[in-house]
Amino acid sequence: MTLRRYALLAIGIIGLSTAGVFYKLAYAPVLAIVAYRMLFAVAIIVPFALVRGQVRKPADHVPLSRSDAVASAIAGVLFALDVTLWAVSLQFTSVSSAALLVSMDPVFVALLAAVLFGERPTLAMAAGMAIAVAGATIITIGDFHISGRALWGDALALAAALAETGYLLLGRHVRRRVDTLRYVSVVYSACAICVWIALVASGVSMHITAHDAAVALALAICATVIGHTLVSKSLGHMPAAVVAIAFLSQPIITATLAFIVLHQLVAPLTALGGSIALAGIGVVVVANERSVAEVPSQTV
Repeated sequence: MTLRRYALLAIGIIGLSTAGVFYKLAYAPVLAIVAYRMLFAVAIIVPFALVRGQVRKPADHVPLSRSDAVASAIAGVLFALDVTLWAVSLQFTSVSSAALLVSMDPVFVALLAAVLFGERPTLAMAAGMAIAVAGATIITIGDFHISGRALWGDALALAAALAETGYLLLGRHVRRRVDTLRYVSVVYSACAICVWIALVASGVSMHITAHDAAVALALAICATVIGHTLVSKSLGHMPAAVVAIAFLSQPIITATLAFIVLHQLVAPLTALGGSIALAGIGVVVVANERSVAEVPSQTV
């Protein structure tokens, strides 16, 4: 069972890692691609969830509480910000830089815990954050030398990481009580509604070619239905540290796919900064989980 869970998590991370390549293969406006990606994902996952719910035993089917439904919907809004901002960032910066910078969410988790909850970071966490920030700085300096426009892409990728932080935190909270299919059904539906509202409000054409429809479908299947769904499943069955550390492999896989499919080389400063940033993020993850483990549990 443990091996199966690790295998599913690995497949999920690989699925997520394909997103950057698929977006680069599209010709339509990125907002339209994201909108169709989420529409296809909902069309695939919701019927499956409904059928699964009908065959489950009544004793195993706990009703979705109002608070969990609201939290899942908010996670869907944050997910919409995450996927949209990151997809747009690819229009300005490289796939490897965007993938590295969006992986900064463990640092944001530690910062938000300090600001919102007064949880002072440990010395190891502070050191890890400093290392991660230094690595991200090196990436942005390298992108500035390549193109000033790349800095805008880097900023969008970091904003996506911030949205992803909220999405993952809410997911860990809800997944303790709600099964994967119902959780992602609400998240993907809320995300799709938000992105389609943005598409209509922006005036961007919703007409896409067969090629772009195929790209959006591939994104829906690989990055969303397989990638995000399996990662969401892992959040309910595996320690957060394991999932977070597994995420560190995503930029490496993404950069490899970008090289194979797009022949997009990783700039030397991006490789250097990325290695430093990933090391720092790893320190933050390990230190954070160790800090949580040391807190005595309370019975309610």
